[in-house]
Amino acid sequence: MIKRVLSLFLILSIQLWAIQYKPTVLELEAKIFPKMILLNSKLNKKAETLTIYIITKEWDLYTADELKGYINFYYPKKISGKKIVVSIEEFKDFKKLPDAIIVLKHNKQEFIQIANWANKKGIVSLAYDPCYMEYGILASLYIGKSTKPYLNKEIIQKYGFEFNPQLLKLSKFR
Repeated sequence: MIKRVLSLFLILSIQLWAIQYKPTVLELEAKIFPKMILLNSKLNKKAETLTIYIITKEWDLYTADELKGYINFYYPKKISGKKIVVSIEEFKDFKKLPDAIIVLKHNKQEFIQIANWANKKGIVSLAYDPCYMEYGILASLYIGKSTKPYLNKEIIQKYGFEFNPQLLKLSKFR
């Protein structure tokens, strides 16, 4: 009996944790994040691919797969002449560096570690929720009455990220 109750509790808690993501928000981010990444002036303009890693934990693979599916749906061929290659990964010090990472739910220390790594390597880091920018994530989206990109001014200045002036005008800084 106790095993059944614990199993039920575990299943329900995992489902509740997964419900945090709103499909409409994921869909909007899948449309906008690749465009934001391309506005990074340091992105290799000659490269034929735009590589994005979705950094996730095992229990969040469904959400990562959903986000990847949306990106592939909206950009099936190319965006600005670049083929988008999306991978779902757990965080590690990657041998082949992506152009950008989208970080799903992690704890505070993991966010800080991932953000520090990405910033030092010059990789654009994006998060589902703007609140994670306080841990060093470079960008996010606010989706409310209006959709607004958020950029981390401190990280941009400290690590020398350069973005298109139009994105800077549209963005709110944290």
